[in-house]
Amino acid sequence: MIYSAKEDYYWLGYVIRMDQQRIPQQALHWEVPGFKRGPGRPRTNRSSIVKKDLSRMGLTWEEAEVAALNRPEWRRSVAQCIHFDAG
Repeated sequence: MIYSAKEDYYWLGYVIRMDQQRIPQQALHWEVPGFKRGPGRPRTNRSSIVKKDLSRMGLTWEEAEVAALNRPEWRRSVAQCIHFDAG
């Protein structure tokens, strides 16, 4: 199986455009109440990777949520990010 980040970001745009009552939309902003991490280096997780990629696209999380509402703009931003990864 070939992994493609482009599909991940298309899916992220799809989830952002979902109604706020849908579980995938709620999961984007969900945090475990009262969770306290132990000492040491934080593990790399999906949300930190997404935020790093968004910053390379020149977007904050809030700007990405607005951009994802405009599907053609979102696809352009994702294509630009993938282009940076390839070159």
